[in-house]
Amino acid sequence: MTRRAYLAVRAADLRSLADTGELPGDAYACVVAASDDEQDEYDAMAVAGEIAEERWGSVVVVVTQAAAGPDGEVTGPVALRDVAAIHVGDELAWYATQELDAVLEQIGA
Repeated sequence: MTRRAYLAVRAADLRSLADTGELPGDAYACVVAASDDEQDEYDAMAVAGEIAEERWGSVVVVVTQAAAGPDGEVTGPVALRDVAAIHVGDELAWYATQELDAVLEQIGA
C-alpha cells in the first residue's frame, strides 16, 4: 500500500537523508492522515511538526509516499526518491527535495 505519511524527524537525521539518500527506520515518528482530504493531510503534518518539536526541539517534517503497512504506517528506511517534500519551522514552510542542502543550512544541520 502506498499512502502519504508525515514523518517527524531530527535535524541530524535529515542530514543522514542528504548524505546517504536514506532516512533510517528508527529516525522518525510517523503520522498518517485520516483521509486524502487536504485538511486531514494538513492536520497530520501539523501533528508531526508538534511531535518533532516536543521530542527534538525543532520542527522538521518529511512527507513521503513510501510503501506502508495496512494501516498506512510507514516503517523501515525511507529513500530520498520517496520523499515528496520537506516542511520546517513553526510555519511548516515547504521545500522540495532539490532544496535539501538549503534546508540543512537553514536549520544548522
